[in-house]
Amino acid sequence: IFDPPMKPPHLRKRKISFGTVSVRDYGIILGDHPCCSYGPPITIDWDYHQHEALDVDVYEFENALSRRSTREIFLNYYQRKYLLSGSYTESDFKETKREIKRVKSQRNLSRHLSRCLIIDVALEKAWRKILRFKRILSKK
Repeated sequence: IFDPPMKPPHLRKRKISFGTVSVRDYGIILGDHPCCSYGPPITIDWDYHQHEALDVDVYEFENALSRRSTREIFLNYYQRKYLLSGSYTESDFKETKREIKRVKSQRNLSRHLSRCLIIDVALEKAWRKILRFKRILSKK
């Protein structure tokens, strides 16, 4: 059996192809992300419904007109609350709000302490350099 010699990598033609698209529908649940500035955050549930796999060309053809812009993807306070209102109570929303407030406070504390840590590290380096310099001078 004869194996033709391999071409060097820079001379080989590259080809990318896509086969099928798998689509899943996830439920929406009350989230806990602290970056939600106002109202209840939402997130996707762990459970999902798996749709039948489609050829990528068929999927693109069927969904070409249903693409949403970035602005359409964001949900405001009222939209999020409406989506969650059937599954959650006001006390659930209040508890989530308290938890988010706690996490935001922890993040703020961490951010402020990290600034102090940077200063502390710089002072330690400076102190080590002073001690090293003093040792060099005392040897002379």
